[in-house]
Amino acid sequence: MSGTPVGTDPAPLGRQAARGGAVTMGGQLLKVGVQAVSIVVLARLLAPEAFGYLAMVLALVGVAETVRDFGLANAAVQAKTLSDAERDNLFWLNTLIGAVLTGAGIACAPLVAAFYGQPELADVTRWVSLSFLLNAVATQHRASLVRGMRLGAAAVADVAGPVAGLCVAIVVAVAGGGYWALVAQQLVGAFVMSVGVVAAGRWVPGLPRWDVSVRPFVRYGSNLLGAQLLGYATRNIDTAILGVRFGAGVAGLYSRVYQLMALPIRQATWPANRVALPVLSRVHDDPVRYREFLLFGQTILLHTIVPALMLAAALAGPVVDVVLGERWSSAAPAFAILAVGGVFEAAGFAPGWVFQSAGRTGALLRFTLVTRPVVLLAIGGGSFFGMTGAALGYAASTAVVWPLGLWWVGRVTEAPARELFWNGVRAFVCHGAGAAAAGLVASRLADLGSWPTLAVGLLAWAGVVALQALLWRRLRTDLGVLLRGARLLSRKGAAREPSRT
Repeated sequence: MSGTPVGTDPAPLGRQAARGGAVTMGGQLLKVGVQAVSIVVLARLLAPEAFGYLAMVLALVGVAETVRDFGLANAAVQAKTLSDAERDNLFWLNTLIGAVLTGAGIACAPLVAAFYGQPELADVTRWVSLSFLLNAVATQHRASLVRGMRLGAAAVADVAGPVAGLCVAIVVAVAGGGYWALVAQQLVGAFVMSVGVVAAGRWVPGLPRWDVSVRPFVRYGSNLLGAQLLGYATRNIDTAILGVRFGAGVAGLYSRVYQLMALPIRQATWPANRVALPVLSRVHDDPVRYREFLLFGQTILLHTIVPALMLAAALAGPVVDVVLGERWSSAAPAFAILAVGGVFEAAGFAPGWVFQSAGRTGALLRFTLVTRPVVLLAIGGGSFFGMTGAALGYAASTAVVWPLGLWWVGRVTEAPARELFWNGVRAFVCHGAGAAAAGLVASRLADLGSWPTLAVGLLAWAGVVALQALLWRRLRTDLGVLLRGARLLSRKGAAREPSRT
């Protein structure tokens, strides 16, 4: 029985991680570019109610997209060895789960429509449910690509799917299809992406082997799934409550600015997670290298996401006006608050890396069980007061959970929790001060229009950050890590491994 062990590649791990990061980041840049175009174009072709319909459906049945993975993709990626028979069994297990969830979604469609009091949501639910099976079929093929660090093939599929979905959505929207444009975007994107991943996987699953157990993978995945389900609930309870209480229009406004806020988070954390988990899993038994890679990755992640979100919060009005258009301006205050909360959400990814790479998904589940009910109460309670209330609940709860996550991971693992905390504090202070200056300057120049206001605000932020770097030695070190990361993404620097932060 052949197996695929972790860490047998003779190439230096720093070079392998850098190349994987470069390929993944390049693909993610293209994917986010497509998502940005989708946000800008479709916001001008469709009314907020159209986005509200899809968001309301996904807030309930979209949980199936988390369940269909069952944490088995990450379980396969982090495993020390993975035999061909184990991989085949995981494929059939994921496919079975996806088929069951698709059937359940179709059967529950009338209940979703009744919950919101919107009959048209029944058909939307039925069609959206088909994507669960499409994505489930490709789950282990994608995990195989990530495990083998064949990230280029995965990146191509991840870009092709959104491009195809967006093209179809634009055609349907221009033809007057309304919310069906968004449904078509979901289905076409899932189909093209799944076909691409399966084709790139270069393996055809064999029949299930009943004599080969995958219980260790299921045990790992089930703990991870529990944490993911609670996380899903906290990300979607606000949309569900807003849809029930205030209708599809408000739900659509909120879901669109939330997606806009989440764009820089997904841009940076998605490729970072894809590279960080297999790399940290490989060096977990070497505490020195593990610490170096962990702090190196966290520093780069923070100084990529935090400035974007801080600036978005400070310049919320012009950002919403430029990206979405004037009819979405009423959602700008909620967008600003969401962006602040997004800073703490992004900072919480590093503890997640530690839990998963160390195989401590049980500890991750326990932490989630303790903290997520608080987040649910904060967001859910705030949602009863409209978009701004939901955003305030999200921001306040994520600010509390971030330091708790660091304390928890420091208690159950050997991770450098204190250093992770101060890395975050420096990034918050540095870019928060720059964003405050940008907001102050922009407020005095609002009459110039959105584009000039954004340009002046960006210059003010850059000036304040540069001044802090001159006066703050530790900040210069952090920014130096960011530059080293950029060099590692180039061929010239790819031979070096990250130095200690």
